[in-house]
Amino acid sequence: MKHRLFTCAAVALASLCLVCCNASSLPAEEPACGKTLILYYSLTGNTKAGCEALQKELGADIMEIKDLRKRSGKWGFFKTAIGSLVGKHTKIEPEKIEITGYQNIILGSPIWTGKLSMAIRTFIDRNRFDGKKVIIYTTTNAFEKEKYKEKGKNLVRKAGGDVVGYYQILAKEEVDGKKIDRTKEQIVNDTIALVPEIRRLFSVTP
Repeated sequence: MKHRLFTCAAVALASLCLVCCNASSLPAEEPACGKTLILYYSLTGNTKAGCEALQKELGADIMEIKDLRKRSGKWGFFKTAIGSLVGKHTKIEPEKIEITGYQNIILGSPIWTGKLSMAIRTFIDRNRFDGKKVIIYTTTNAFEKEKYKEKGKNLVRKAGGDVVGYYQILAKEEVDGKKIDRTKEQIVNDTIALVPEIRRLFSVTP
C-alpha cells in the first residue's frame, strides 16, 4: 500500500514538473502596449497625407472613416459649415470598429468652424475608447484657441479615452497678405516632425 502511494506521488510530481517546464517554454502573449491605430477622415486630402505619413513612421495600422454625405461644391461647403456650427452628426462608414487590440489611437480630422469634422465627431460618439491613449491630429487653416481644442478633447474623454496629445498642422499660410494653400509635402514634413514626441507620449520605441 505504501509502495502504491509512493508511486502515485512520484507520478504526480513528475507530471507537475513536465507541465511547468512546458509552460515556461510557451511564447508570451503579445501585449497590446505599443500597438497603434490611426483613424482619420479627410475631405481635401491634407489629413490623409499627414495620417499616411504617421502610419509609415510609426508602423501603425490605419483606417479611413468615410462621410457618406456629399461635401463638394459651394452648396456642399455651405451645408457642411452650417452643420458643423450647430454640432450635427453625419452618416459614416464604418460606424463602429473593434479597437480592443490597440493601446494607442490617433484620430485625424480637418477642422471645420472651430470643431472636429462631423465624420470624426460622429465616430467618437458611436465608439468607446476606454483604457486607450488617444492623440488628436488636425489640419486647419488657422490655429485653434485652447477652448476649442478642449471641446474636441472632451468628446474623446466622454467616450472613455485618455487624451495625451493634440496637434495642429496648418493647411494654409499667409503670403503677401493672402492665404494660400500649403503643399502636401509641407504638411507631411510638419507631421513627421511630430513623430518623436508622439512616440514618447505613446511610449513606443522606434
